[in-house]
Amino acid sequence: MHVIYLAGGIASGKSTIAKTLEECGATLIDLDDFSREALGANSPILPQIKAEFGDDIINPAGSVKRELLAQRAFASTERTVTLEEIELPLIDKMLRDRMAELEDQERAERAENPDAPEKIVVIEIPLLDRMRGSFDMADEIIGVVCPLPARRARAAQRGIEPRDFNRRVDQQPTEAYIKAHSSHVFNNIHTADVLEQEVKDWWAMRVEQGWKKVSRKGGGVAQA
Repeated sequence: MHVIYLAGGIASGKSTIAKTLEECGATLIDLDDFSREALGANSPILPQIKAEFGDDIINPAGSVKRELLAQRAFASTERTVTLEEIELPLIDKMLRDRMAELEDQERAERAENPDAPEKIVVIEIPLLDRMRGSFDMADEIIGVVCPLPARRARAAQRGIEPRDFNRRVDQQPTEAYIKAHSSHVFNNIHTADVLEQEVKDWWAMRVEQGWKKVSRKGGGVAQA
């Protein structure tokens, strides 16, 4: 199994790349899905969330009021760190459990058919710097960067308020951080169809290379 971390900030084009890689044959995992599950009803971290952010943070259905939590958790860096210290260990465990399931599936498939293809797993990661403790799971890291004005315009088209966009950008790793920790970086400066073709070309190149593990540092930036 070959595991790819896909990193990028809000409205950078990460979802477009993920969708294209899935169409190419990758198995896709979105850490935002795990985050929603971690804040859902019956989650083991709910008592900690309530203790730190108030009893009213839980809705009648038993899950976390995500918008209210965001308001309180992102009010200061200290509060943000508190939420991450509660949530990230559970997300890490959920990810490792899912990876173990996929490894079991691959072993079963190859026991039945020795020529079964290797699984290529792409994990969408919105906060790459918070995943330092899980870098051991990645065979390579690819990133996507995009000029901030273009990202801001795309976010506005999605209905994201400017203040909310700025808050999210401030909480996410910088473009320099993503470049420094990626073996390949897509520079999303053109239209979606151009980005999709660049991703398909990259996939074809990696298939030809045989999906060998790649160092996450020292990679180049894809140029259009």
